[in-house]
Parts: sequence; structure tokens; C-alpha cells
Amino acid sequence: MNDEKGWDDLADLENAEFASRDNLLLVDGNNVAYRYIKRANYNSFGEDYIRTIESLGKSYGAARIIVCFDFGKSYYRINLHPEYKGTRKKPETDEEKKYYDEFFNCLNKTIETLPIEYYKFRGVEADDLITFFTENTSDKFSHTWIISSDKDLYQLLRDDISIFNLFSRREITIDSLLEDSGCTPEEFLLCRYIWGDSGDNIKGIEGIGEKRSQGLARKYETLDETIKSLPIKGSRAKYITNLNAGKEILLYNEKLINLKKYNEIAIRAGKEGNDYWNSLQEVIGWP
Repeated sequence: MNDEKGWDDLADLENAEFASRDNLLLVDGNNVAYRYIKRANYNSFGEDYIRTIESLGKSYGAARIIVCFDFGKSYYRINLHPEYKGTRKKPETDEEKKYYDEFFNCLNKTIETLPIEYYKFRGVEADDLITFFTENTSDKFSHTWIISSDKDLYQLLRDDISIFNLFSRREITIDSLLEDSGCTPEEFLLCRYIWGDSGDNIKGIEGIGEKRSQGLARKYETLDETIKSLPIKGSRAKYITNLNAGKEILLYNEKLINLKKYNEIAIRAGKEGNDYWNSLQEVIGWP
């Protein structure tokens, strides 16, 4: 199924409220590219891609736009968890392989000519780069907008950091997250430790899905408090038994999912090691 919308389908986002702001726009570059994968221009979307990002920058009053790309799987997470993202479907037929090769060739050529500040480091994921800039650069701007549909980034939400999901066309804020899940960003992060992340092949506590994990996260609020509460008594429910035996799973998942705590480690673990981290220090305050 093809979606023929182009860059100007974002025109309705333009809002005078953002026009006068000194904002930072952080773009999950691969995530934005995936909006083209089922379109007729899946192998020729370069100009449209650039106009989309520029349009988002205008819509959100960005004084600085930074595009962050994945470059392979995270070396840090693969070293911890060799099966990380191991269940993602790969193209099987020659036709599928050709289709995806053309898509990624177009994306790579687009990156090479991208007239916008961007970062792409082998063995480092976009989430880690986005986290670096929220932690080190956001305080220099009125507001930071992250463009991504990745729920792992919900942990970065603050009063001055919000997310726009380009696929659902929804803005995610602390308030909307609380309304949707009943959780604060910190509680939502705990929910991810408990529930796991099937998309990244990170297993959670057996028998605990999204709703149960959210309820537990609201009750215990932090990982430390959850662990202190184990074993939970007074219930014979199988999922509680699993949770009581799941301390090591929670601690393991925290290392894989917590973007802030392990940000420097994840970036330094990339192919060029300390060079990546040091190069980012030089651009924190630029321009």
C-alpha cells in the first residue's frame, strides 16, 4: 500500500506559538526515513526527506536542527545481549532484498548530501545520540522537540522536552504520557524494565504485559523501590512469583534500556571509541 503524501503534508503543523521560540529539533533520522518505505518513491525520496526535516524545523521554531542516525546495532548492547534485535524480520526473497537495498542506498546517498547538521557513528544508535544532546544541549534552548515514534525515547520527556511522532502525527508530552499510560517518564521507564521490549528482543518478566507493568510502575515508581519490595507477599499470582524471582532480569534490562545512565558508555563503545565521545564534546554549544 502506497502513501503518496509529500513533505507539505506537514503544513498543518505550523503554529505561530512555536515561531518565536529558540528551540532545538532532534531528528531520529532512520525513523523519519521509514515513512517512505511503503511509498512509490521508496528509492528516490532524498529531496522530499530533506524538505520534511526543514519543514519540521520551521514548524517547531528550531534555531538548531540535529539529525541522528543509527549505524548498525549498538556495540554496547550487542556486547551485553548478543540476541539484541535478533528477532527482526530480514528480507528473504531476491525481490525483497532488492527493494530494501534500493531503499537504504537512497537513504545513504541522502545522508551524504544532507545540508543539515547530522551525526552517524558506527556501533552507536540514534537514541544514544539524541540522549546525548538532550542531556548536554537542551538547556541552551527554550524547548527541545524530538522527532521519532520510538517509545524508548519517552524516558527523555521533561517540561522542556517533547516528542512528535511523525507516523501517528501526535505530540507526546509529560501530560499526554500521563493521560495515556498513567505513568510519569520515570515510571514508564520502569515499566519497560518489567515488560521488556519485544521489538529489540529484550525479554521482560513472564506473564506481565503492558497494562500490568504500568500498574506496577505506578505503585513502586523506581527500580530501586521495586527491588526493595521483593519478594512481594500476599499473592499467589504466577506473574508475582515471576517478578519475585526476576531481580536479575530487571537489572539486566535497565542496562539495555536506560538511555541516560549508560549514555557515555554506549557512545564510547562505538567503533572509534573515545573519538566519538570527544568529537561530541566539541559541538555541544555549537553554533
